[in-house]
Amino acid sequence: MRYDVQKEYVNIADYSPFCHVNEISPQYQRDPFMILFVNMFGKERPVHPDTFHDLRLNEKDIVKKKLVFPTSAFRTVYEPGENVCYKVPVLRRITRSLRDLPKKELLRSEEASSLLSLTRFEGFDFLPEKCHPADDPNFNFIVRTMPKEDYFPWFYVISSQKFSKKFEMNCAKNIIRSWMFYASEGIFFESFHTQNILVNQNADVLYRDLSDVRTMPKKADSVLVPSYYKSLSGLDEFLAIAFDRSVCKQNLDHLFRYSKKLNGEDKKEIKNIIKSEIRKYNLPFPSYSMDYSKDKPLRTPERIPLIDWRN
Repeated sequence: MRYDVQKEYVNIADYSPFCHVNEISPQYQRDPFMILFVNMFGKERPVHPDTFHDLRLNEKDIVKKKLVFPTSAFRTVYEPGENVCYKVPVLRRITRSLRDLPKKELLRSEEASSLLSLTRFEGFDFLPEKCHPADDPNFNFIVRTMPKEDYFPWFYVISSQKFSKKFEMNCAKNIIRSWMFYASEGIFFESFHTQNILVNQNADVLYRDLSDVRTMPKKADSVLVPSYYKSLSGLDEFLAIAFDRSVCKQNLDHLFRYSKKLNGEDKKEIKNIIKSEIRKYNLPFPSYSMDYSKDKPLRTPERIPLIDWRN
């Protein structure tokens, strides 16, 4: 395999308050399996076995099968022959939500790809995605081309503890600098957490899952505008929900919890970089943070005390 998918299984424990919720069949969570292809809407379309079962599709509709390996995002599977990932609908709940693949996710991917292609930052890139919509969204899918060189899931770097302190710090710095640069351009990575980031040996950042890219209404009135933006006071609170939650709580917190090399001085250095980047781009962060309520099923942003990383 060109991509070492086994590293997808060395994940961070308790990465989310809802990580215990996973309705994917156990045999499709860690072991390789055959993904099914059916001829629908004039095209061969990959279907996850759980979806095939839940939709009660007919065995006679299967035109071929391919051996795939699940990734940490269970509805995304790696196919080594073509070195691609298929992102397919799974009509089951993982963490907060049902993992279907509605048309809006495909539209987000396409629009985000266009935006990012026009705005480049050294040390950052993204995995290209090709969207395949269908008249029935249960047969939508996305093909994600994987890199030919070695990349590691960022959560693998954190949890395996096989990498140097310098490498861990360089990755963290590049993640922060990339996020801040794109935020200054009106492009926001709402879920810049450990699962959506790959890194190479140079600590370059490779982002995956373009459907999590967002913009604000003044930048583009599009599917990339978050559905809850009207409930926020403005750009300030959106910066807080996107950065404080995903980069800090679901990223830096994990790094410093797991790392046996990093200490208080390293944390101080990271905090200074965050403050410096905010000043550099004059980003209007509020004096408090934002997070989603753990007591509500929907993603409802709420004010919380300022996190330590920006304090």
